[in-house]
Amino acid sequence: MKVLFACWMALLLSLASPVAPAQAADGKFTKQQLDQMLAPIALYPDDLLSNVLMASTYPLDVVEAQRWRQEPENAKLAGDALTDAVKSKDWDPSIKALLLFPDVLTTLSEKLDWTQNLGTAFLNQQSEVMDQIQFLRSKADASGHLKSNAQQKVIRQDDDYIIEPVAPDVVYVPVYEPDVVYGPWWYPDYPPYYWGYPGAVFDNGFWWGAAGVAIVGGIWGWNRWDWRRHDIHVDVNKWNRINDNRNRMVSDHWKHNPHHSGAVRPREKGIERAEQRRELSKDLRGKEGGRTGMKNVNNKSSARDPSRFRDKKQFHGPARNTRAKFTAGPKRSFNRGTAHVRSFNAPRSHGGARRGRRR
Repeated sequence: MKVLFACWMALLLSLASPVAPAQAADGKFTKQQLDQMLAPIALYPDDLLSNVLMASTYPLDVVEAQRWRQEPENAKLAGDALTDAVKSKDWDPSIKALLLFPDVLTTLSEKLDWTQNLGTAFLNQQSEVMDQIQFLRSKADASGHLKSNAQQKVIRQDDDYIIEPVAPDVVYVPVYEPDVVYGPWWYPDYPPYYWGYPGAVFDNGFWWGAAGVAIVGGIWGWNRWDWRRHDIHVDVNKWNRINDNRNRMVSDHWKHNPHHSGAVRPREKGIERAEQRRELSKDLRGKEGGRTGMKNVNNKSSARDPSRFRDKKQFHGPARNTRAKFTAGPKRSFNRGTAHVRSFNAPRSHGGARRGRRR
């Protein structure tokens, strides 16, 4: 009966989910689609946000690292022990940094369509992605919701918003309702996606969870934003140490490695994005059941299983300009270092009109 109920709920939610339109003719995401895609992460602290965006360009690494982190012997690793354990892993340093945030990493792994879209957008439209992040932050500021508090510092530099943790060695991950914190959503046809959490109690649109994430310096703090120049600066020496001197970085500007296994490929003439997605899916199937011991990314035991949620909006994700309502879930205990993110439905294709950035 439980299996039948889960299947019925999955069908119901798939029918209720808004269907994202196709991409524009030039293969790029429009500003409407970027706002929709970036809504649940644009208010992350800058250091965490940069690692999420860079990691999304290596979706196969994301899946493999998340499965590795879930193993009982690895789930308890922290501090120098975690740094040492992943030193030999052939993962991008951004992936290793996200091991500090298991729930963020899990969401990226389980919402793989969204992660691939995010990686494609950041890889091919980096300047536009950074512009829309700043646009979303300006909307949150204008609505009165982007403020410094006990968890974060919000700094205004010219037209750019910088979000930093209050204590540099502890990072809090905000879970928030986009249709609240950004004010009334401006694209009715592109409702914002969000990550809800069962039992979360929102205060003015935000929920900060019980504890922050203790930072491990050995795999953290190797990059910084340059919002004005649309760039991410890299501490080359630290990057190479984290990467165990494999594929050594020589430039102090972040560069994607398109030859890495499972990486999102830059858009090239004559190569359709659908073909690239098929290649990545093939890579994932090839890894499954192999030396990595990865489970199926669509395993019904994952957080996407609709039978885990009483309110379909917790599973469903995109809000149509209505405040999300959360029902109390089972009590859980969280270890220090756990970020609290859940429930995000990924757009599968995109399209729409373009709109200039407001500065």
